[in-house]
Amino acid sequence: MSNRFIKLLPLAAALAFSGYAGASTTDIELPSVVVKYGDLDLSTKSGVTSLHSRLRSAARQVCSELDSRVLGLREEYERCVKDAITQSVAKVGNQNLSQFHRYGGRALVASN
Repeated sequence: MSNRFIKLLPLAAALAFSGYAGASTTDIELPSVVVKYGDLDLSTKSGVTSLHSRLRSAARQVCSELDSRVLGLREEYERCVKDAITQSVAKVGNQNLSQFHRYGGRALVASN
């Protein structure tokens, strides 16, 4: 077993148990990325699409240590990305973004 794999196990375990769903740990500081979206109009499909893309990119960055070809870690990486995006969408609290995320981009954006 390589040292790299051993070092990733605590991170993988923390991500698996926390699911990025707001569980806090005092021993492990989970990575985070700030995503700015003040320049986007979330009442338009293009604004919602842009923000969702930014959130996906940030999630991939946060979960990058799990991105591996090692069996088991790939599934953890994919779950980490999915959970991070879902949590981020919820934190934004925008109905259009939530529907876009829930329906895979097929939802119509409602104007306010």
